[in-house]
Amino acid sequence: MNSYIFVYGLLKSTYENEPAKFIRKNCSLLGEGYFPGQLIDIGSYPGALYEEDSEMNVYGEVYKIEKNEAELVAYLDHFEGVGKQFEQPNEYVREVIPVQMGDTELKASCYLYNWSIKGKTVVESGRYENKDGTR
Repeated sequence: MNSYIFVYGLLKSTYENEPAKFIRKNCSLLGEGYFPGQLIDIGSYPGALYEEDSEMNVYGEVYKIEKNEAELVAYLDHFEGVGKQFEQPNEYVREVIPVQMGDTELKASCYLYNWSIKGKTVVESGRYENKDGTR
């Protein structure tokens, strides 16, 4: 299995919420990575936009999925509100994007923000930190 997932917000290893723990239970943390785009402050959580030609980067963590991939994807889709059963269009979409880890480029699944960013704040550093880890 060579499936990877990129997380940039409340799913990072620094958080103790149930979805972050579920990722750690089924995946191994490879380290920090980034992709070109913008990180948006949605309020109590972030959203990321992948933009191939962006001058900015979104930083986060890359995990290798070790087991229970279908269960993990279903769990995360539900957490992120992805699917026909949620408000349309979904707030997030799951896409496979190129992610850099040092000199290595991987293809990783990532939940990208799918609603308008009008009136939202760009996180200039490209790094999101929410101390309480809740949504």
